[in-house]
Amino acid sequence: MLNWLLRRWVGRPVVDLVIAGAVVGLHMAAVRITGAGDVLGWPGREQRIAVYTTTATVVAIIGSFITAAVTLYAAATGPRMRVLRTHPQQGPEFRRNWMSILSATLVVSGLCLLAVALDTTERDPGGVHWLAEGAATLGVARAVRLMWLFGKVIIGNDLDLGDTRDPASPPPVPVRQPGA
Repeated sequence: MLNWLLRRWVGRPVVDLVIAGAVVGLHMAAVRITGAGDVLGWPGREQRIAVYTTTATVVAIIGSFITAAVTLYAAATGPRMRVLRTHPQQGPEFRRNWMSILSATLVVSGLCLLAVALDTTERDPGGVHWLAEGAATLGVARAVRLMWLFGKVIIGNDLDLGDTRDPASPPPVPVRQPGA
């Protein structure tokens, strides 16, 4: 049963939204019940603003890595990547995952910048920091998805590269490093 659930839902970008909502919801409930653990609610406005802007900046930088990963995916021409791209179910699913990761960088950065604009008081009675926490949690979930997808592309490319080596040629001889 668990294996079926993993195969059926892990590749779906909506799972990240559910995970982010559940994590923030559980954290919010724990803070309301215990009165402790509200890490973004403790500091003053200036420090919260610094966290929001830093998060938006880091996510924007990660967006450049995503662009590099998509470029690697687009440049892959081996038989495995060709089969993946043209597969009637897995091809669109793979592209949907890439687009969800790419679009999430815009959403997360935008929500953090929105939090900067909305967080105007010293103690944040409106709970804008929960918006930023949700954005950051979504960013983490999509970052995990990015590593998973990027790993798949790297493995596929490496296997395709291994297939293209001339079987008659001997494997490369390791080079001895000086001082070793």
